[in-house]
Amino acid sequence: MSKSREAVTSAVAGTLFLRLSQEQKKKLFENVGEKVDWDSVKLFTRQALRSVDAARTLSAHYVQQLTVLSSALESQMYLGGSQMCIADLACYVALNAPLASFDDQHKWALCNVSRWYDLLQHEAAALEPPAELRCGLVSFDYDTPDVLPTVSSLTPLVTPTGATAAVPAASAAPAPAPAPAPAADEKPKEKKEKKEKPPAAAPPAAADGQSDVSKLDIRVGLILSAEKHPEADKLYVEKVDVGEAAPRTVVSGLVDFMPPEALTNRRAVLLCNLKPAKMKGIESQAMVLAASNEEHTLVELLTPPDGCAVGERVRFEGHPGEPLAPNVIAKKKVWEAVAPQLCTDEGKVATYAGLPFMTEHGPCTVATLVKGKIK
Repeated sequence: MSKSREAVTSAVAGTLFLRLSQEQKKKLFENVGEKVDWDSVKLFTRQALRSVDAARTLSAHYVQQLTVLSSALESQMYLGGSQMCIADLACYVALNAPLASFDDQHKWALCNVSRWYDLLQHEAAALEPPAELRCGLVSFDYDTPDVLPTVSSLTPLVTPTGATAAVPAASAAPAPAPAPAPAADEKPKEKKEKKEKPPAAAPPAAADGQSDVSKLDIRVGLILSAEKHPEADKLYVEKVDVGEAAPRTVVSGLVDFMPPEALTNRRAVLLCNLKPAKMKGIESQAMVLAASNEEHTLVELLTPPDGCAVGERVRFEGHPGEPLAPNVIAKKKVWEAVAPQLCTDEGKVATYAGLPFMTEHGPCTVATLVKGKIK
């Protein structure tokens, strides 16, 4: 593989948020042919961001990858050369939300990508893509500016503000104003001791006959950030909003399956009442639920449907009851009893004993895995 092809492959992988095997890299550059292999396209785009807002927060990441693709597309029509390949269609799907989030400055600075994408979105329509890929039409300004903006002149569409960048600024409490200095003849006031808040009440005990799955606190969460664990190559340390006053720290073994950008600003499904456990020195306060194949070579996050509120509890029909405290869950080995009955069904819906993981807006799903084991 030439250096230019290696660079394009790496940029495509970054766009898809995937770690690719040599066989997958070869598959990407197969010509599309008369009958499109949409199953491969769906597999390659399983981690792609579909939310315009989420894509906007990662605009700098996309610009980095698209700069490489723009350079390659300067002298060729498609990513593989003169003919459309699987990589073109996979990137067409994966870049729908990012390009929809871009302003005209970004689109003109990456004009080769814009030209290529506009061509693809019209050609792909004739190829009858599956409705589940949900690709909307991206608009482009055809009135060329006198001077094209450069990539170096672009600024992120959302400016990071630290660990809480994904939290709306309106939710941050204003800084308290400094207290005025006491007058010379004024006696300093004695500080009142702060009363400690009583510990939060534990969840109510399970009623007689309550099923094990109803004892679990499974919630919709938003992953705010993900970083490599300082002491473990295969672990990420994530900050996750699960609808509480402060984000939780979660440690997940996902490094081999997706880059940190694939987790950032991503909604997920979490088990929140496992007993906290230290993993290589960092306490994990929940577990991100994902499905995997038997060989554990493919892992996909469970995804709640659009519209779910962060913190919403996931429920199972016919299994009422409130979640138990973490120490009770651990003592009674509730998770160990439930886990063998968790899997994805033929419709890629997450299930417990055949019952879907349900929210107010529908079931939780995965992108491609059928009969995948959930844990």
